[in-house]
Amino acid sequence: MKKILIVEDILSIRTAIMDLLNKDYIIYGTGNYNEAVSILENEEIHLLITDIKMPGKSGLELIQFVKVKYPKLLYSLITAYNINDYIHFAKENQVWNIIPKYSFLDLKFISVMVEKLLTNNIFGVEKYFDTSLKIFRNNKFSKFKVAKNRELIFETIRSAEERSSLCNHIGKFFSKNGAPKKINQVIEELTANAMIRAPLNEKGQHKFQIELESKDIIISDENIVLTEKDYFEIGYGVFDQTCILVTSDQFGTLKKEEILNRLDRHITIDKNTNLPVGLTDTHGRGLYICREISDSMIFNIQKNVRTEVIVLISNIEAKPYKTLSIYEI
Repeated sequence: MKKILIVEDILSIRTAIMDLLNKDYIIYGTGNYNEAVSILENEEIHLLITDIKMPGKSGLELIQFVKVKYPKLLYSLITAYNINDYIHFAKENQVWNIIPKYSFLDLKFISVMVEKLLTNNIFGVEKYFDTSLKIFRNNKFSKFKVAKNRELIFETIRSAEERSSLCNHIGKFFSKNGAPKKINQVIEELTANAMIRAPLNEKGQHKFQIELESKDIIISDENIVLTEKDYFEIGYGVFDQTCILVTSDQFGTLKKEEILNRLDRHITIDKNTNLPVGLTDTHGRGLYICREISDSMIFNIQKNVRTEVIVLISNIEAKPYKTLSIYEI
C-alpha cells in the first residue's frame, strides 16, 4: 500500500484527513516540521500533504527540504490562507496542488487529489461528485439540450459556428441556474483555448495562431476551419448548487509550467507601479480571470494527447480562496 504523510498542526483537521484516507493507504501524521523529517527518514513515504503555517518551520520549508532530500516524493499543500499569496512559491518550487481550508476542509478535494497523484488516473469530472451524477455524450451538436439537476451533457464541437451557438446557450443556462454573469467570460476563454490555441499542425506548430516569442505576442487566425482532429468537447450541467463546465481537446499542448507562470505574472505586483507584472501581457490574463471567477479550476493534462479543464462555480456563494489544481502525466 502507498504511504502518505499528513503534516497539520490542528489535530482535528489532521485526524479528519487521516480518517478519510486510512482505508486505502498507510497514513502517518504529525503537527510539525521536525517530526515530519523524522518520519521521512524512517519510512518510504509516497505522498506528502502539508499545511503551510505551523509552529516552528513552515510547510514551505518542508517542501524545499524534500525537494532536495527526496526528489521522487510527491507533495502538495493545504492552507487556511489566500493561495494567491503562495503562487510565486509554487512556481519556483513546482507545487502543482494547493487546497484551501474553508470553514473546516473540503475533504472530497483531498481524496480526489490523492487518487490522481498516486495513480495518474487524472481525467474525469465525475471524480468530484457521487455516483448520482449522470453523464451524457453527443457526438455531434445539433440542438441545445437543457441538463437536469445532476446531469452533465457533453457536446462535440466541429466548427466555430457551433462553438458560438453552444456557448451562448450554456451562458443562458448557467444564468438561469444562479451562476454569476461573469461565467460567460469563463466559457469564452476555455472554449477559445480548446478551439484556437490547442490544435497543432503536422509540424507540431500551432495551427490557428502565430506566436511571436520574442515579444510574447499571440496572433489568432480569423478564419478557422476545424478538421476531425481539431474537434473538442464541451460539458455543462448543474449538481445541486454547483455549476459545472468542462472543456476537453485532443492535443495536450497546455503546459503546467505555463499555467503557473501566467498566474504568477498576474498576481505579482510591480513595486514601482503597484500594478500586476503581467498587466500588459497579450495573453495569459484570461486564464487568471477564469480562475478568479471560478470556485475551483482543475487542469488535467496528458502531454500531446489531451487537455481537460474543469470549472466548478457555486450558484449560492463564491468561495474566497481558489484552489491550485494542476495534474500532468
